[in-house]
Amino acid sequence: MRKTAIAFLAVLALLFSAGLISCSDSTSSDSGSGSSVDVDAVASDSEKAVITEMNYARTKPGEYVTKKLQPLVSKSSGSYLTALNECISQMNAMTAIEELSYGQGLYVAAKEWVEEQGKGSSTGHQSGWDSRIGKYCSYTTAGENIAYGYDSAEAIVIALLVDDGVSDRGHRKNILEMDGHGPYTHAGAAIGSHGEYGTMCCIDYAGGYADK
Repeated sequence: MRKTAIAFLAVLALLFSAGLISCSDSTSSDSGSGSSVDVDAVASDSEKAVITEMNYARTKPGEYVTKKLQPLVSKSSGSYLTALNECISQMNAMTAIEELSYGQGLYVAAKEWVEEQGKGSSTGHQSGWDSRIGKYCSYTTAGENIAYGYDSAEAIVIALLVDDGVSDRGHRKNILEMDGHGPYTHAGAAIGSHGEYGTMCCIDYAGGYADK
């Protein structure tokens, strides 16, 4: 398995200002094994809203900065402010990228991990997380972001874009396809309960995507 880019800091990264633990990873393999979840599970409106929020940032980065990120500057300080300003600068300079389409297989893959990990208090990626995605869809490249502690689409996506406390800004890179992450065409986001942080959101991404 060839890793195209790793955005994974000691299994997890603590976002101090947001009170959020999150982690991200990306790969270019395609395989599958392990437990399964209902493949006919239907994403909720709040889960689909995570993709809509990411698409807003991807397709209208300048407007997203003006409406969603710039108002946070006066309320922020320390490392969070540094990360926020960095994100604003990068998004203002970037070219818009295409929307992510909803992927049923990616949603089911994300939901499986939420249901499994959410039973306890652990954080981080499943070992062989790309194999979990590979059970439900084929792909040429894939990525995964996980956030803990928020259940609204806006809060989840902003926290991952700012990426405070994560040295390589891997979550931001997955969402905005920076530095070799992607290209992605589809995504699925699952939100559920978590034993330690109350809620968690797992987002799986794929390019060259097809449901199995």
